[in-house]
Amino acid sequence: MENPTHSQTAGKNGQDRDEFLDLLAPMMAGPVVARDAYRMSLWSNFFNGPVYKQLQKTHGLVRDEVNTLFCLAHLDDLNQRDICLVMGRPKNSVSRAIARLVERDLIEARGDPGDRRRAKLRLKPKGRALYETTSRLFVEREAKMLASLTPREREQLGAILTKLMESHHEWSELY
Repeated sequence: MENPTHSQTAGKNGQDRDEFLDLLAPMMAGPVVARDAYRMSLWSNFFNGPVYKQLQKTHGLVRDEVNTLFCLAHLDDLNQRDICLVMGRPKNSVSRAIARLVERDLIEARGDPGDRRRAKLRLKPKGRALYETTSRLFVEREAKMLASLTPREREQLGAILTKLMESHHEWSELY
C-alpha cells in the first residue's frame, strides 16, 4: 500500500516530482534564511509530530508529559527546573505536565529537604512501564528517518549533534 502522505507525484514527461522539495527549495534559497536551523526544525517536526500524535491518541500524553517521563526514566529526583533546563521547555508547560502525571499516578512529587519551594520527582512503576512502551515509538521513528544514512554518516551525525549540545552554554536559555 502506498503511503498516503508521500509527496511524490508524476510530473510532466512522466518523471516523479517531490512536492515537499519543490516547495522547500525556493524557501531555502532566500537571501536571509537560517538554512541549517530551519532544516533541523523541519526534521524535528516530522520526527515529533507523528509520534506525539500517536501518544496523545493511544495514551493521552502530550509533549511535555512525554518529555517529563523521559527525563525521570533516566534520572531520579529531578525537579521542575531540571526538566525545563534539559528539555528547553517553559516552566508553565512543564508544571502542567508534572501536575497531570502526578494526578494520573505516573510520577510522585516529594518535598525537597534542601529547598522547600521545590519538589523532587520520581517515576512510579506505572510511569516506568508507560515510558518503556512509549519510548519504542521514538526508536522506531528514528530508525525510519535515519535509514537513508550509512553507518558512517550516522556516526558523523551523532558526533555533530554531540558537539552542538556540548556548546549549549553559548546558545541555550530558559524561557
